[in-house]
Amino acid sequence: MVRESTATRQRGASMAEFITIAPILMLIGLGTVQAGLVYHGKTTLNYATFEAARAGATRHAQPGPMRRELGARLGAIYGGDGSTEMVANAIARSMIELESPVNLDGSLAPPTRLEILNPTIEAFDAWGKPSLEHDNRTVIPNSHLRHQNASAGAGTPGLTLRDANLLKIEVTHGFELKVPLVSKLLTGALTVIDPENALFYAAGRLPIKSVATVRMQSEAWKESIELANAPAVVSGVPDDPADTSDPTSPDSLVPDGPGNGTDCGDDGLGSSPVLVSNVGECAIDEPTPTGFPFPDDEQDPPSSPIC
Repeated sequence: MVRESTATRQRGASMAEFITIAPILMLIGLGTVQAGLVYHGKTTLNYATFEAARAGATRHAQPGPMRRELGARLGAIYGGDGSTEMVANAIARSMIELESPVNLDGSLAPPTRLEILNPTIEAFDAWGKPSLEHDNRTVIPNSHLRHQNASAGAGTPGLTLRDANLLKIEVTHGFELKVPLVSKLLTGALTVIDPENALFYAAGRLPIKSVATVRMQSEAWKESIELANAPAVVSGVPDDPADTSDPTSPDSLVPDGPGNGTDCGDDGLGSSPVLVSNVGECAIDEPTPTGFPFPDDEQDPPSSPIC
């Protein structure tokens, strides 16, 4: 009888110990899963940011091409089964969530921010010159840097022309926390610790940042820097589908070639349909992507392209 009573007491003690330790073990396990997902998201963002910087380096630091590249590369975060359909869906979702505070599932989250850290407006004040390739453009010279004046710019101590030709961008992306319980605890704690990013936490997102630096392969435009770093304007009014100024309207899709108002001479662009930009960059217009939606390039007020 004494031996049976001891065994009963031990079983009761084991149950009490399990009930005490089980929630802790569950939190550790779920936290490990969430940490792995965040690590995957951060590595994907690092790669996407670098590819976006490369796109900007060849396109005059324009934010439009950089955001398109960023959205396409971030599609890996949303997964898929490897099929073409799932890949297209993942990229489309990435593109939408990159530009809009309203996601495909109806949830709200701050759009992904892309900020150009270098070159700065001060760099254009020191080194800016009128472009020899595009009218009405203030640029930082990019060609024949070895033969350019490499001394520091006026009013910007230590900033050389080579420094001004480095494109440095910072991307802030709201990574969706999907693991139950852990996501609630994490966002609740971070809201108190980091109130500046409360909008991300309220949407169940973790703001992760990545920085990439590449050397410019084209002239950086001052207008591109101003546009990329301008405060975001969120409007609840949808675009008018009949607005003829919409750059994606059918009237904007014209064949590239002589006699259509966008002839830039013998530039070798062929005659495929292109999305005509109103910023005077005829020689760098690209064929309109197909297969999944891309956000439009930022454009100046409608005007005739200047070749």
